[in-house]
Amino acid sequence: MDKRFALALGLSLLVWFVWMLIFNPVPQRQHVAVQQEQKAEQKQKQDAAPLPASASAAIANPLVQQSAREESEIILATNKYNVKLTNRGARIKNLQYVYNGKKIELVVEKKDFSPTGIAAKSDFDFQVYLTESEFLEGSPLDNALWNLEKIGENRVRFNLILQNQTGERIMYERSYIFTEGKNYFELQQTLKNIGKAPLAFPDNRLIMTTPDFLGPTMDFDNRYNLVESIYFINDSFETGRQGGGIFSDEQTVHRETGVTKWAGVRSRYFLLLMAPQGFTGTGIIHDGRKNHGKRVGIQVPAGVLQPGESTTKVFKVYVGEKDKQKLVEVDESLRDAADINVLIEPIRDFLVWCLMKINLLFGNFGWSLVIFSLLTKIVLMPLTIKSTESMKRMQELSPKVKEIQTKYKDKPDQMNKKIMELYKKEKVNPLGGCLPLLLQLPFFFALYSALINSIDLWKAPFILWISDLSLPDTVATISGFNINILPIIMTATTYLQQKMTPGSDSAQQQMMIKMMPFIFLFIFWNMPSGLIIYWIMQNVLQILHQLYINQRAKKATEGGA
Repeated sequence: MDKRFALALGLSLLVWFVWMLIFNPVPQRQHVAVQQEQKAEQKQKQDAAPLPASASAAIANPLVQQSAREESEIILATNKYNVKLTNRGARIKNLQYVYNGKKIELVVEKKDFSPTGIAAKSDFDFQVYLTESEFLEGSPLDNALWNLEKIGENRVRFNLILQNQTGERIMYERSYIFTEGKNYFELQQTLKNIGKAPLAFPDNRLIMTTPDFLGPTMDFDNRYNLVESIYFINDSFETGRQGGGIFSDEQTVHRETGVTKWAGVRSRYFLLLMAPQGFTGTGIIHDGRKNHGKRVGIQVPAGVLQPGESTTKVFKVYVGEKDKQKLVEVDESLRDAADINVLIEPIRDFLVWCLMKINLLFGNFGWSLVIFSLLTKIVLMPLTIKSTESMKRMQELSPKVKEIQTKYKDKPDQMNKKIMELYKKEKVNPLGGCLPLLLQLPFFFALYSALINSIDLWKAPFILWISDLSLPDTVATISGFNINILPIIMTATTYLQQKMTPGSDSAQQQMMIKMMPFIFLFIFWNMPSGLIIYWIMQNVLQILHQLYINQRAKKATEGGA
């Protein structure tokens, strides 16, 4: 890569890196006083609409009256999922996602938080809460032993009965329906009034929640392996961070009202999304407290239940990789959940396709990356040659440019005009050395996106110490600092390549050119090793190309003499 391209790319990466530090930091959760949480909840209750006059009883702090006597489990299987459900909390105890013949465990024990209290669980729990207090502190439903009934080949229904202080009873039902060939399952939540008086819900709503966490098991201390809560409200994609960042919300419990189309959890390679069917949510509540999970509660409107009446809310729950086509097949509203740049996405998909095809021949994604780098260099060779020639012509014109700058130093407008006239006369485009090579940028960012989001490249080994192309090539850790080898090799080849390539005589540009490899070292230190291998290969190929150009120029000079 030539000097101008490296300079432009380096500045772009530096801006991007600083942006990530400010707006997408490694979560550092902050505390909020208990009194502040209580005041916020009390205010929300005061602002809520009053209970309808027709309601003779309100559901508040109900106790489990009728449930199963012992814990039991059931196993379901489709070509997409292997699932184990438990009647303790009526939740999914184990879920394996079947991808290209591999079974990937998405319910994990090890997380980047330490579960405390009833609200933080290891399983996939899709709970129903009546109040925010229950959402934050838990309810009797969380660990109750529900009655379990298999109602079809891949259908399971749980139920139990609760009773409030006035003796009125309500039945909870939760059904999981899996379908062969589908990348989602259906979740049905039903509440039925089996008492003798009308029942009203606090604040005229229910809170239905997503799980606390999403696998697979990874090194969650690595910034690329973060797990986040996400939701789509008021036609806007949002991420529920837990503290950290200059502009982050100081509140550890975030509340927002508006049309809510879905909510879920995002890990590095997978998504778990709850999309309401036949209705939309009216808001969200996000749990961002320290030592808690990544849950989002979808606020669901609920009116008065007359005796014998019930309310059922149905969700499609997508569990799978970040694939827009699969997401849209489930629900059109999920299109934006992958959160991949629309300009980069087609290039990334093409790049992954190329790597997969090359890998059929070599059986190693590391060598496939090397071959892909070579093919990329060949395809872009005309642009590289054009850039090199343009830089050479610019260097030849440098003395004349300096004369103009000296002559018109007090007249900047006229100086710029004269310089442009010189370029026009000599048929030189001042941007010719930079713009063609900037076309390589999409390949770079697409490769970055592929290594970050593509499950196919997860745990892909190369050679020697490089065991995972999707992670830094750490060989040791000293006092919490990772020692990586590839960034050092990349820095050395970048410096050598720039040293060999002709460039501007400007002292400022020369200083930036010398500093750029070390700026790259800082930016790339903890980036995926596959990305750095690609960069090293581009440097090595450019060095070989420059050696060829220099040798050819030397022979031409000797022949002319």
